[in-house]
Amino acid sequence: MIGFERLIEISTAAQERAGESFAEQLDALARACVDFALANAALLDLMYSVKHAPEASEALRAAEQRFGQQVVDMIGEGQRRGEVREGPWQRLALPVFATLRGYAGLAASGMLPTETAEHGPDDVIAYILRGCAPD
Repeated sequence: MIGFERLIEISTAAQERAGESFAEQLDALARACVDFALANAALLDLMYSVKHAPEASEALRAAEQRFGQQVVDMIGEGQRRGEVREGPWQRLALPVFATLRGYAGLAASGMLPTETAEHGPDDVIAYILRGCAPD
């Protein structure tokens, strides 16, 4: 639970310092997630493996859901502003979350080639922005 709470704290602070546009909010959230993953690789693995265990506490599940809610809220605000395509939030939030979680996990595990690390977050953010762009 502490891992998710720290991730929420870090990502919330990053988004509060960012501009209001969807692109700025996404950029802040994505970079906070990657930075957290790089600084806490073992904790990140533990966070996402333990949350599915039958003995996982309700507090852990609730903390993970609060982080997911940040993504949903960011998408909803982007839709209200006309910066994100219309549609059910689940169809947008899942690909955004999966892309962020996947990249952060790859970066934390050292599985990314060195030459991609420098521009990786920029490429991931651009990819998500294209996928969320209004039709």
